[in-house]
Amino acid sequence: MAACAGWYNEEGVEVMEQETVAALRPRSFGEHALEIQVTFRPAKNAKSVKLGKTNFGFLAVRLAKSVSAYFGGGVISNSEGQVDEINIFGKPARWMDYSGPVAVGEGRSRKSVTEGITFFDHPSNPRYPTSWHVREDGWMGASFCMHEGLEVTHEKPLTLRYLLHAHRGGHNRAKAEGVAEEFGRRRGFEVYKSKRKHRQYEVKRK
Repeated sequence: MAACAGWYNEEGVEVMEQETVAALRPRSFGEHALEIQVTFRPAKNAKSVKLGKTNFGFLAVRLAKSVSAYFGGGVISNSEGQVDEINIFGKPARWMDYSGPVAVGEGRSRKSVTEGITFFDHPSNPRYPTSWHVREDGWMGASFCMHEGLEVTHEKPLTLRYLLHAHRGGHNRAKAEGVAEEFGRRRGFEVYKSKRKHRQYEVKRK
């Protein structure tokens, strides 16, 4: 899936364009991976756009209450072997994992199992490995502008690539290393004007 959206100021003037490509990739054992690529450019009539310093990035996940470390029985961990919000918040890491108990099934077959999401930063991203805005209440996000802002121009647009791996069981470091390596080798997406009939744009790997 690909979409183009605009960011507008309080006067209704477009200041930035966002191109998003998302690809859902089924994996073995009923697991899934959602690959997301976002590209930011100034609006057509603007020379540049300034991204301010903030803890909130361009992609985040809100986990179910039962998975959160505070309200449920979840565990936050990262690629560097650190655990819990106090040790992880604001720190750089190649990936972040949030895993915990979720209820599955219905009636008498209803039971609790452990599942989670591993959030990967791509090696081609600026400021890799990213800092993370992750909290014990169930919030997990890549924080690109946590320590400083960035000016985006037409000559230097900002492209960020992320992967969300929805997995069974708790955080498995060996599995995460394999997914990270696979994601790191994979080429990004390109959106281009289609030459085929009844199609405006198409998406392909670079």
